This record gives sequence, structure tokens and C-alpha cells, in this order.
Amino acid sequence: MRPPIRPRAALSLLLAVALGLAALPAAHAAGAQDRDRNRAEPLAEAQHRAWRAIGRVNVAGFDTGGFCTGTLIAPDRVLTAAHCLYALRGSARAQPGQVHFLAGWYKGTYAAHRIARAVLSNPDFHPGKKPDFRSLRSDVAILVLETPITDIPPLPVATPDLVGPSVTVIGYRRDRLNALTKVTDCRVVVQSPGMAGLGCPVVQGTSGAPVLQREGSRWSVVGVVSASVSGAGEVHSVAARPSAAFLAGR
Repeated sequence: MRPPIRPRAALSLLLAVALGLAALPAAHAAGAQDRDRNRAEPLAEAQHRAWRAIGRVNVAGFDTGGFCTGTLIAPDRVLTAAHCLYALRGSARAQPGQVHFLAGWYKGTYAAHRIARAVLSNPDFHPGKKPDFRSLRSDVAILVLETPITDIPPLPVATPDLVGPSVTVIGYRRDRLNALTKVTDCRVVVQSPGMAGLGCPVVQGTSGAPVLQREGSRWSVVGVVSASVSGAGEVHSVAARPSAAFLAGR
């Protein structure tokens, strides 16, 4: 993804106020941060097959312009972050024909390639605004694909009241453009309807990546990466959690 994962400045304070984040003792915080920073696992080629529903969202060209991560949640639907659609110069949203989804992208190969025929952003998302509670929780979008992808099982979306206590994040990073990186045991530090503050840091490109929760052998998408957070607090990234109404097109 280019532009960068949005937004950074003052997010620690914003989340503390908006979500009621409580300060932890210094020793506890340092230990928790160390654990969260060491969970990134580069996935090898053989591991990609299990995650073919996750792919790159390329804006403005097949392999040019900005990119984010997206997830196939239905044969013709891809879930990503809304701000990913504003990778072009200026503030205009990319047109559907400028947005490509490459499922299972790995070092120049892919399991499927589709162009979006429609892009559906959360109506409460407004690009360019300073980060606030509404913009963070509404940073979700759905790409409607020109033709369905029928040979890759989609990942289902779940909308529980609460997620965690830990989640997994899988996406493409600026420092590993052509293969997935998996972050396991990412703590859910704080949450409220529509968003969650996570303890694991994220890297540019991870915007739109699925935040996954496992129940038994079943994985579900419970959010998408929206922003990174700088500072010394417990929250290092923010996940937007799509509502059932948005997913249903209401």
C-alpha cells in the first residue's frame, strides 16, 4: 500500500480517550510490547495455499500504483480498508476499473485475478479527516468483482460483540511485497463497537489485511487493519470491525 497506513499522530491519546484504555504498570507494558513485536512469521510458498483467499489489492494498475491487502469473503466480494481506495494523487476515490484483486499473490504468481466492477465504502468514512472514532471504525470497504472467483473458498466474516483475547493478522507488507506475513497472538488491548486496539505493530501494505479469529478449526474475519499507532502505549495498531448492516449492504 502506498499511501501509508493512516493515521499515526495522536492516535494513542485518541484511543485512550475514545475507548477508555487504562494505563498499565511500566514493567507489564514493556513485557507485553516485546511479545507483540516478535510474532511476525513470513509464510513460505507451501503455506500460501491455505490462505489463497487473501490477496493484494492494487490500485491504478495490475502491479503499479498503491497496494493494500484484501480478503475474499464471498465469490464476488473482497473486504479491505476504505482508505486503500484513495491511493491516487489528490483526494478522489479510485474508479472500479482501477482496482485489481490478486488472490494468493506470491512472487509474481496468483491464484486468481479480478478487476472490481464496483467499490462500496462505508458511508461514514471521509478521507483526509483527522483520525477520530467515526473515521477509524468506518474504514472498511467491499470490492464487488467483475466475475466471481469460484475455485477459492472465501473466508467468512463474523461480527461478534467482542473479539479476542488475541487475534491473527495476515497481509502483505512494504518490506515483503510479494508474500504474506502472519502475526499470531496479537493481543486485543481494548475494543468498542466497530473497532479494536491491537497490541501488535503493523507495516505499510498491511492496511486492509484480515484480522482473524479461530474457533476450533474454523477461521473467521473479525476486522481489517486500519491504522498503525506510534507512541509508548499498549496499542500499536487499529482494526476496523465491519457491522452486519454494512456487510448486508444496508
